[in-house]
Amino acid sequence: MDVAKSYGGLLDTVREGKQALPEQVVQCVWYDQLLSTEGLTTDEGTPLRIVSPGWWNHGEGPDFKGAQIQFGDTVRTGDVEIHLDHSGWRQHGHDTDPRYDNVVLEVVLSVTPPATPPRTSAGRRVACLLLAKYVVSDLLQLTDSLPVEDYPYHTDMSRGHCTQLPRVNVDRFILQAADWRLLQKARALRERMERAGVEQAVYEAFLSACGYSRFKHHFRLIARHLPYERAVQLAHQDPFLLETALLQIAGLLPLSLPADSLEVPHFNRLATLRTTHLNGLKCLPIAWPRTGVRPTNYPERRLAGAARFLARTARAGLCATLDDVWREEMSAVARRRQLEALFPSPMGFWAEHCTWTGKRLATANSPLGAGRVRSIIGNVFLPAALAVARIRRDSQMEERVHALYSSLPREAHNHIIKIMLPRMFGERIPKMIAFRNQQGLLQIYQDWCEPNPSCRNCPAIPHLKYSDEEVSNPD
Repeated sequence: MDVAKSYGGLLDTVREGKQALPEQVVQCVWYDQLLSTEGLTTDEGTPLRIVSPGWWNHGEGPDFKGAQIQFGDTVRTGDVEIHLDHSGWRQHGHDTDPRYDNVVLEVVLSVTPPATPPRTSAGRRVACLLLAKYVVSDLLQLTDSLPVEDYPYHTDMSRGHCTQLPRVNVDRFILQAADWRLLQKARALRERMERAGVEQAVYEAFLSACGYSRFKHHFRLIARHLPYERAVQLAHQDPFLLETALLQIAGLLPLSLPADSLEVPHFNRLATLRTTHLNGLKCLPIAWPRTGVRPTNYPERRLAGAARFLARTARAGLCATLDDVWREEMSAVARRRQLEALFPSPMGFWAEHCTWTGKRLATANSPLGAGRVRSIIGNVFLPAALAVARIRRDSQMEERVHALYSSLPREAHNHIIKIMLPRMFGERIPKMIAFRNQQGLLQIYQDWCEPNPSCRNCPAIPHLKYSDEEVSNPD
């Protein structure tokens, strides 16, 4: 096939608007290496070899993270950005965006070098792969036939070397990683307990977990700005006073609502509490980007839900309330249900709204839903209890922690879990994945897979090839 001629015709078609070529198709071509990989060079003529295309990034920033690219004799690890033409780098603002400073390769559907080479915000020149010179398929036909919805989780490239290993070894490795992850979290919490006190450390971890991944650092900052001791004082005065303080510090309690909005009694109540009790409380300079955030996960809802939980546990105190649950003799399932029961049921303004002036939700929805509650139990209450058990040298409490850890149902699969399941199991993905298994997969990704997406020379592989009997009784 005359690739240059084919690409030229394709480009004319796209420019004339006859048929749009989704950039995601080009991303699929890159990820699954649907190109002639022999004799690859950069636009400057440097020999290039793709060791790994990297991790498909569904969030903000470069399209692929942690790719392994060999330039000449040197393998570099960095990010990859995909564009349909050379104008994309500047049009999208990558030349001034620090998030793209780690890009080592721009992949462009072109046969000609860029007139102006792409550069990072630091001024570094980014190498360019002219993909159209190496594509072996008709991309317009590929657009119709490629199962885009399978990417990046259900393709050959999603499978790692662990799929070739004995299943029993892989399962054991995941559980070992899960227990290590729990221990690491407990150690981090214990260190914070020693510096800030047990109650403050657990409070910070709880509020951070309410913020989820997007806003966890914002929520932790708020927890340190409004210490637990003060939060409890406010909750004792009026539970809504604590909500007022959290929203005010976050900058999410406006001075007034738009003149054309309907009256919101709950806003009026909090505004009055702010004026009468918190007149000097200032907002932190926090930005709350909403792009890609579901309305039900908006920070004002999560802060309101956190305030209600903290108010419910304020009488005895957060740690004393949790301690009572761990002290009782009961099954792991009953203990989980007791912890879940500490969280309030959906009620009030934030159960039916996502913003101060938005439409009412069709169905009442708790600001801290069942999935978030389960995540808080697994990621905060379990490691906090393990930390306390080790401080007290309470082996019975530690056993109860591990029993609940082993029986806790899974969270909704996040992007990393979706990557790791086919990477570890291939097509043999187990039907039952519990919270502990998910934690093991997250830890393996962090320790082994994220820095080495190609599995190249992975030091874990030799240790997982053989069973314990084969290792202890070599031929």
